[in-house]
Amino acid sequence: MKVTLTDHTQEPQVRIGRAAAICYDSDVSDEASTRRAIHCSGSGHLATMRFAYATFHIEGVSRICSHQIVRVAHAGILQRSQRYVRETGIRFVQPHSLADAPDELKLRWARLEAESRDLYCDLLEAGMKKEDARYALLASAETELHMTGNFQFWRDFLGNRTSKHAQWEVREVAVSIRDQLRRIAPDLF
Repeated sequence: MKVTLTDHTQEPQVRIGRAAAICYDSDVSDEASTRRAIHCSGSGHLATMRFAYATFHIEGVSRICSHQIVRVAHAGILQRSQRYVRETGIRFVQPHSLADAPDELKLRWARLEAESRDLYCDLLEAGMKKEDARYALLASAETELHMTGNFQFWRDFLGNRTSKHAQWEVREVAVSIRDQLRRIAPDLF
């Protein structure tokens, strides 16, 4: 899995604080704006967080993980299309817990992945449309996404997806996003 911050609001804490200044008829200097953004964030005035955004490229995650991600509201998401893209070099995500499984189950897992990959390729070779052949691929097949949202969205997403109750793969994505957002807006994340 790889999560890369590809675009974001420059000086997001200043931008948020400047936008919020209108609510209070306040000073818009960088220092005052940063303090205001921190205050708004801490006091629950989260509508101010809509005035900064971040975009991430997420790759090497399973379709299982992507299905959890795309269910969120208020995000812009583009995902690699198995309908239009001829998948080559198909890779699968395996849960960490597979390492603890008996050897026989690991072997069956590997055979299942190979069978899925081979069947998909054979169906394409036989002339089946990509949009139909994709049904042969396992939900653990890797995919990639571009995902963008404002900071209010990211706070909500991270609150849900960094939880210890979140599924491990989506939690790993969320923790990586959180860590990168902390680099550009440390007082807000």
